[in-house]
Amino acid sequence: MNIDHIAHAVPNIDKAILAYKKLFNVPISEIMIIEKQNIKMAIISFENLKIELMEPLNDKSPITKFLEKNPKGGLHHYCISVNDVDSEYDKHKKSGLNVTAEPTSGYHGRNLYFIHPNDLSGALIEVEENEK
Repeated sequence: MNIDHIAHAVPNIDKAILAYKKLFNVPISEIMIIEKQNIKMAIISFENLKIELMEPLNDKSPITKFLEKNPKGGLHHYCISVNDVDSEYDKHKKSGLNVTAEPTSGYHGRNLYFIHPNDLSGALIEVEENEK
């Protein structure tokens, strides 16, 4: 298992990109529209970690509710990558963890699911397949 990325919810992705560029001078992807999740997203690439910046596209986005509680933005979730997401899902489900839904394909084509923050001291955890 590895940490794949940290997701940072932001009210304005363009301002957040400018701030990260100014502070760290690191590679940042183009802004992507992920309609399935109702978000705009950009990926900041550090040597050992990625940060996903996420801004809601509309009120249907789960990021909208998060930003209502955290208007300046903040850590939304962190992601652990695993070799076999289905096996991990079954193990977590059988152990009684509150997984939010069955594994589904993410924007990048890898399967993933989330573990509810009530089960891990308030942290939302994404579990996704390793990059092939």
